[in-house]
Amino acid sequence: MRVFIDTNLWAYRLDRREAVKSEQVCQWLVEVMADHEVVISSQVLIELRSVARAANCNRLSHCALLFSEDFSHGRRIAGLEVVNPLLG
Repeated sequence: MRVFIDTNLWAYRLDRREAVKSEQVCQWLVEVMADHEVVISSQVLIELRSVARAANCNRLSHCALLFSEDFSHGRRIAGLEVVNPLLG
């Protein structure tokens, strides 16, 4: 069966600073890929690039917060906390 995996799961897999979550997603991906054909959209690739860019900006600027509606509220990306100001 063809399946789609959203950006946040790929990002968690790549974020080594959240080692437990990264390993959980890694194991889950191995299982999914063994049984299914995984489809990755260009949108997911673009979003992953944005996550990497945000993490790099944090590393260079030492920011603590990222205000954005594009990432999951409360998520941590390379030590940067994401806050969606539209959630109230």
